[in-house]
Amino acid sequence: MSTREAIVCVDDEEAVLEVLHRQLVSHFGQACRVLAARSAQEATDCFDVLDAEGVTVAVVITDQNMPGVSGTELLEIVDGRYPHATKVLLTGRAGLDDAIRGINRAHLDYYMTKPWQEPALVLVVESLLRQVHLAEENRALVTALSKRNRTLLDLNRELEAKIQERTHELAEANTRLSLLAVTDGLTGLFNHRHFHERLALEIARAQRSGRPVSLLMIDVDHFKAFNDAHGHPAGDEVLRRLAHVFSADRRANDVVSRYGGEEFTVILVDSGKPAAVMIADKLRRAVLEIEPVAPPLPGMPRLSISVGVATYPDDAADGDPLVRAADAALYAAKRAGRNRVEVAPSHAER
Repeated sequence: MSTREAIVCVDDEEAVLEVLHRQLVSHFGQACRVLAARSAQEATDCFDVLDAEGVTVAVVITDQNMPGVSGTELLEIVDGRYPHATKVLLTGRAGLDDAIRGINRAHLDYYMTKPWQEPALVLVVESLLRQVHLAEENRALVTALSKRNRTLLDLNRELEAKIQERTHELAEANTRLSLLAVTDGLTGLFNHRHFHERLALEIARAQRSGRPVSLLMIDVDHFKAFNDAHGHPAGDEVLRRLAHVFSADRRANDVVSRYGGEEFTVILVDSGKPAAVMIADKLRRAVLEIEPVAPPLPGMPRLSISVGVATYPDDAADGDPLVRAADAALYAAKRAGRNRVEVAPSHAER
């Protein structure tokens, strides 16, 4: 096993640390040393050991809320000790205050909320390691360039071209990392946070233009029963196939997101309720054509979805009320027997 670089994970909760350490070892243990620490002091001890062994600290992942030294404070120590290490903050809260403090005080590279998804964690760490490697190559190339005689014009040009190439790759890696912050790790769709940001943006645009915006709230029928019968890997595959169906024929400005669990949303820009209902029913019928993930069991219904439709400004005057209206319509579809589309009543009908 290579000892060239290390990943250090820190969390005062034993069970959380064990899961985090196991996932990191499973995916990166062949290429990196992966060390676990239950406090900032233990992390510092790990750093001392790694320094003595000549191992580079590449990634530090720490929980924010720990007794004594907080995650942000620990990352400040890391930033001073290892300027080129990448830093990830874990937080159990959805607020951005900790992340902002980490960015300002410790040059935080990424933050994740608990509980995280393993695929998302892997993608983040892969991108950070690639960022470390590219930055290291850049520094090596710049050092080599500075040592060459400036009269060796051809060599300089070659090295400068390589630096430009590495800089471009580094920019692409940073772009991919930014995309991960708004992407659901399992399905590749936008995540819950980005959905709310885009919904607020589209409502603001609609308020200026006077054009409608519709929202589809989608739930997979009998998904818990399917998971119990076939297992979570099969359930994950169902979610990935649904994500493909929902994204396949979307218009350029529409926004498809995984809202959470087995719920999805579709923001339909410049679409009134009649058009939104037609699109919702088209998606419902498309789901019925999905090839089964697992052999059907006696009494198990076929894969289907229920959809609630709400439209701005007919059903709500802002984003959050629009979500509630679509959610109420969704539950009406559930109560009416599932595998159907229901619309929210307009203001005039309430």
